[in-house]
Amino acid sequence: MKKVILIVSSIFALMALSGCGDSPKSKTVTYKYTPAEVYKETCAHCHGDKGEGKVEKKAPAINKKIVQELEMDLFDIKKGGLGQSTATEHEVMEHNMQKLTDKGYDYDINAMANYIFNAFNINK
Repeated sequence: MKKVILIVSSIFALMALSGCGDSPKSKTVTYKYTPAEVYKETCAHCHGDKGEGKVEKKAPAINKKIVQELEMDLFDIKKGGLGQSTATEHEVMEHNMQKLTDKGYDYDINAMANYIFNAFNINK
């Protein structure tokens, strides 16, 4: 019975995250800045120029994470704690995300995760 519950829960979670497919009414979102520009202007200040993190800013290194971990973290930041983090892990960025979006620094989660991984990951 536990396996069935786990499988059903997993399927539900995947459907929720994927949006259950493309809607005919979905529109293409364009972003003002590239992931590289967004990182340089909004992320590097705390996470470092190469994703190495900064202890004095209490910002963790992100240059050892795989794409999927980065995607989950970015989803968590943009969606207000619905991803993998503990309740306060991304609290500062969740608070600042609306300000960044208002300034045009919104981003596609997948594109940003891939940029960070490809530009900074030290384990690939």
